Formats: sequence, C-alpha cells, structure tokens
Amino acid sequence: MFTEKEKVEAIKSDIGDEEEEMGGLDDYDEEDLDFNEEEKEEEKVETPSSKKDDRNDFKKRLVKFMIIIVAIVFIFIFLLLLLTFVGKGSYSYEKVEEVMKNAAESYFKDYPQNLPQEEDLTVEIDVANLVAAEKMKPLSEYLKDGDSCSGRVQVTKAGDSYNYVPYLSCGDQYSTKFLTEEVGNDNNLVDSGYGLYSIGEDYVFRGENVNNYVQLDQRMWRIVRVNADKTITLTLAELKGVGLKWDDRYNSQKGYDSGINNYTTSRMKDALEEIYNLTDKDDQNYMLSDKDKGSLVNFDLCYGKVNKKETIHNNSKECIQSLETKIGLLTLSDYMNASIDSGCTSPLNESCKNYNYLVDEDASFWLVTAEAGNTYNVYGVSKGVVKVGAAYQLMRVRPVITLNSNAMISKGTGTEKDPYVLK
Repeated sequence: MFTEKEKVEAIKSDIGDEEEEMGGLDDYDEEDLDFNEEEKEEEKVETPSSKKDDRNDFKKRLVKFMIIIVAIVFIFIFLLLLLTFVGKGSYSYEKVEEVMKNAAESYFKDYPQNLPQEEDLTVEIDVANLVAAEKMKPLSEYLKDGDSCSGRVQVTKAGDSYNYVPYLSCGDQYSTKFLTEEVGNDNNLVDSGYGLYSIGEDYVFRGENVNNYVQLDQRMWRIVRVNADKTITLTLAELKGVGLKWDDRYNSQKGYDSGINNYTTSRMKDALEEIYNLTDKDDQNYMLSDKDKGSLVNFDLCYGKVNKKETIHNNSKECIQSLETKIGLLTLSDYMNASIDSGCTSPLNESCKNYNYLVDEDASFWLVTAEAGNTYNVYGVSKGVVKVGAAYQLMRVRPVITLNSNAMISKGTGTEKDPYVLK
C-alpha cells in the first residue's frame, strides 16, 4: 500500500513524463509545420510559372500548326500552278481526238434533236461550236506551242447507236489515221505475188500470207477488200461456233427437206441476223460487241446464183441480185479471188486452195452463193476446196461485215501478231 505522499509523487512523475512526451511532439509538429510551409511557399511560387510554361507551349504548338497550314496551302497552290503550266500544251494528238469525241458526245446529249435520224446518215460539228458550247477548250490549250490544228467530229447513226469519229488535222505534224487510208492507198498495190490488187473499182487482198488482220472488240477479222466507197469488207479470221444449215425447207424438186437455195428466204439469213444480234458472250456464235457494231454500216450483199463452170469471178454474176444487210457470207468470187494460182479459173478447180489466205484445212464453211440451174445446191468450202452440196447439210459460217469509211486505227501493221486495232 502507498502512502498519500507516495501517491502524490507518483502522479507528479506521470504528469512530468506526459509533458515531456507532449513537448517532443510539439517540437516535431512545429518542425514538420515549417517544412510544410516551405512546400506551400514553393507551390505558391511554382504554380504561376507552370501555367505560364503551359501557355507558352500552347502558343508554340499553335504557331507550328499555323506554319504547317500555310505551308500546305502554299504547296497546293504551287502544284496547281505547276499542273496548269505543265498541262497546257502537253496532250498527245490522240488524247486531243479523245477530248473532241467526248465533247461531241456531251454536246449531242444536250441537243439530241441534232443527231442523224436515219440509218447511215452523218452530221458534223466542228471544234469552234464545241468550244462555244463550253464542251471543250480551244485546241491551242491542249496542243504544243506552234501547232496549228483544226478539228471536227462526224456522227453517224448505226442501228440504235451512234458512231463518233473525230478528225484532227495539224498539217505535216499529224492527221487522224483511218484504216481505209492506211490500207487502201495506191502505194500498197501490187501486180504479182501476195498483197493488195486492183480489181475493178475495189482493192482486193490476194495470196497466202497477207497483212490484212483487224482486231475488233471480240474477234479477229481479215480484210477482204477496200470498196470503191472506201468502206472495208471483213470476214472472220478463225472459224468458231457450231455448224449451221444453209436451209432445210421441203424442196418439191427433190421431194424431201433438202432445203431451198434462195438466200433471201433461207435459214442462213435468219441465223446470221441472230448472230449479229447476240449479246450473250458465252454463246459459241457470239461475234460482235456493241462497240464493234458502232463501226459497221449496211452493205449490199450479192447473192446471185453461179454456174459451176463459170470462168468469170469478179462478183458480176453474184451482184445481179443483192440485198441490204449488216451481215452476210463470202461470195464464190470472194473466195476464188483470194487465190493467186493461175489455175483457179472455175469454181470447182482445186487450184483455188493454193496461195489463198481464206483456206482453213480444219473446217468447212458455207458461201452465200447458190448453184445456178437448181433449187437445192449451195457452194461451200471443205478443206480449201470449193464444192456444191445440199443446203440442209451442216457447215460452219464465216460471216462478212463492212466497216464504215471513218474507222480509225490506234495501232497495228496488219500482221497476225500486230493486227490493226480500231479506236
């Protein structure tokens, strides 16, 4: 047991210890408070500076952004001026022709009443009118300095479509290149060997190896002749498709369905018209695209009958009868004229297969010509040899079409590997 005095002393001792501890705590807090105050003072000093730095960084970024924008605008203007400078006078002649054609198409789209309304009719518009209609710029804007050119566009109605042909004339520098002028000029004529011969008023290809290949959109064709009116007769180069009957109607002279050899009412005429109108590219007999048809014109197909002993083969016999059409077949004279063998004097002479580019050793094909003196036989070609046979037989066809005189070529020399290619 503690005495009263000892209890008092113990209490005093505890109070002293607590004061000591409190005093130490006060010292620490005071020191710590001073430190916090310093931090606060530092924060008070740094905060405005940091905000100022942020504003400066923003201004710098803004200035950089503005410089980039100005630079982009400057570069754009420079490139625009450069393109304008370079573009002026940098068009090729072929490109100018394309510009003229597109301008004419746009013009007639606005004024369809000015288009030709009848088959094979042609209207013409010159560059001055296209410029006035704001469909193109003056030719000087497209051509090199010093070029003096004139131009016009001819538009021909071809079935349900129109054929646009631009003419560009730049003196000695350039003029639009047409197939009829490239092929059917006097400098190409020969009087012996393989090549282009003058027969009557036409220029006719003859011989085994002749450069008369033309690539249309879908098939390869051969030039048979350049006609007096500057149109160009073509025939299919490679025989494809299924065999067809020339005709299979009942023939009273024969007493069965041997066919009747009158072309105007024949199955062949109907079949060729169907071939011309085909649009299914997967069909074996598909031959002509809409683009091809735009370059074609109607022509007079000669279908007169010929005696198998006939020695005249200049188409005079065949052309006693003719009809206007867009597609037909070769005549007997067409086939015989393609040979330069002197022995090819009559239809059935086997010499006609010699030196003849129309020979196809792997296929037989019909001609449009029927045999005179009967109602059932028609001429065909089998492995190069002309024969007569009943119209109901199956043989392939070698269609004939006619290019208009305005057909332009973009390239080619007429060889099999480098055929003429139409624009």
